[in-house]
Amino acid sequence: MANKKSGQTAFSVAAGRLIEQYQPKEIRLFTDPVIKNLFNWPVQFLIQFKIIRDWIIRFSDNKTKGIHGSQICRTKYIDDSLQSAIESGIEQVVILGAGLDTRPYRISGRDHIKFFEIDMPSIQDYKKKKVKNYLGSLPENVVFIPIDFNIQTLDEVIAGKGLDFSKPIVFIWEGVTPYITEEAVGNTLRFISKISPGSILVFTYILKSVIEKNSDIEGAYDLVKYLEKYGITWHFGLDPSDVSSFLKKFNLKLIEDVGTAYFQKKYLKPLGRQLNVSEIERIVYATVI
Repeated sequence: MANKKSGQTAFSVAAGRLIEQYQPKEIRLFTDPVIKNLFNWPVQFLIQFKIIRDWIIRFSDNKTKGIHGSQICRTKYIDDSLQSAIESGIEQVVILGAGLDTRPYRISGRDHIKFFEIDMPSIQDYKKKKVKNYLGSLPENVVFIPIDFNIQTLDEVIAGKGLDFSKPIVFIWEGVTPYITEEAVGNTLRFISKISPGSILVFTYILKSVIEKNSDIEGAYDLVKYLEKYGITWHFGLDPSDVSSFLKKFNLKLIEDVGTAYFQKKYLKPLGRQLNVSEIERIVYATVI
């Protein structure tokens, strides 16, 4: 993540995943038994009350409807993508801008996977303390690597950390790209382009029209201005029509680029859930050629 302000978004996103755990099991998009343990006790106590959970969702969706829905649907999509990759035999996972991601501590088959969590030192220090309190110790198969994407490259920070470049790797890049520069995005993709063919990249992006403040999505402009008011600036976005050609420059093949319609059809309607999902963010699944 790019800075302290963007790092704070890790907690708001994690709150959405925590709220999802209070849905009845039969309609819950995913089960995360770890996430509540990454919050301090006042949050753990207050989140039990529906009035508090509803207020958090309303606050999240205040400027643009469906931010909460988008965040929990992307969690489901990435969970499914990672689970499929693990079942196919991939044994290394790099989480870029890991924040409070709990997949290394809950995904099925995790004990046979080497995880590399890459994020700002301040977030990692907090997270390591919480994970250690929850599990008793930090798992030996999880490596924490500090970075500032805007001033450091993956080549600099990953060297000598145990990542095997000759074997396929899954890269998860969730909720990060808007907060860093186009140059930083390019540096990261160039690093991934050199990884073993068959490696997987799953990442989210904000629509370029939203970044440039000319989107016709209701509330998008207000959301960007609201974030800027509190010192959070979105720098990087993509147009869906440009994603494939953009990825080709980095030796990546687009497999899927999904958003609201996919989430509604694949996840929400089969469960009978009526939930707004914002159109401002999409998610890409790509492979290294």
